[in-house]
Amino acid sequence: MLDRIQSEVIYYEVIDSTNVEAKRLIENDKINKATWIIANRQTSGKGRNNNKWVSEVGNFYGSYVLPINLDHRKIPFISCISSLSVYDAIKNFLPNNALLKIKWPNDILYNDAKLAGILIENSLGESASFSIIGVGINLKNSPNINNHKTISIKSIIENEVMPKDILGTLDTNINNYLNILNSDNISVLIESYKNNCWKMRDRVRFLQNNIEFEGILDDITDTFEILIKVNGELKKFNSGELSFSY
Repeated sequence: MLDRIQSEVIYYEVIDSTNVEAKRLIENDKINKATWIIANRQTSGKGRNNNKWVSEVGNFYGSYVLPINLDHRKIPFISCISSLSVYDAIKNFLPNNALLKIKWPNDILYNDAKLAGILIENSLGESASFSIIGVGINLKNSPNINNHKTISIKSIIENEVMPKDILGTLDTNINNYLNILNSDNISVLIESYKNNCWKMRDRVRFLQNNIEFEGILDDITDTFEILIKVNGELKKFNSGELSFSY
C-alpha cells in the first residue's frame, strides 16, 4: 500500500493532534515536501471553530502538509480539492453514493449524518508557506456530537475498513486534484463540487454571527464562495463566515 503514496508519511501511535504536530514540524523546519502525519489515536483532536474532534481508535486521523506554491488567489480552492479528495476516497467503499454529500465547505455527510470532517489551517511564512489539511473519517466508530447525527463506514456497509486502506487513495486523489488546480481548470473543480454538494438548490438553515437565517443554496462562485438566496436577495459567503444546521 505504501508504495502507492507519493508523499512522505510520518506515523504516530498516539499524538495530541496531527494538525498541531504538523505546525510543530513546520516551525522546526522538519518538513520541506508534501507529507502525511498519521495517528492511530489523538488525545486533543480538534475540528472547525475549536470544536473537539473525538478520536476513537479505528478511525482515520491524518494531516496532509502541503507546501503552498500556488497563486494566493487559489488558496480557497484547497478546501474544494480536499473535500473532493475525501469524498472520492469514501465513495469507493459505499454501495450507494446518492446519499453521500459534501456539506459546505468540507464536511462529508451520508444520509445527513456526519461521516468525515476536514480542518484546514494555513501557515504563511516569509520563506515558506504551508497548508495543513486535517482529515478525520469515521471508519469504525461514530462519536456523539451535540445537535448532529454521525455515522461510520462500518455501520453503513457492515464491514471494517482500515485506515491504511484509505490513505493511498486519499494521497492519489489530492495529487490529482492539485494538478487540475495548477492547470487552471477551476470550472472542472467547481462543477464536481456542485454535483456532490449537500442541499444544492434546496432550502437551508444557517448561522452567521450566532443569528439563524434561512434561504436557498443557489450556487458556488468561481472564487469558491457560496451564494445563498435569502428573502429574494443573493448573499455571498466565504468558508469561514457561516455554519449550516443539519
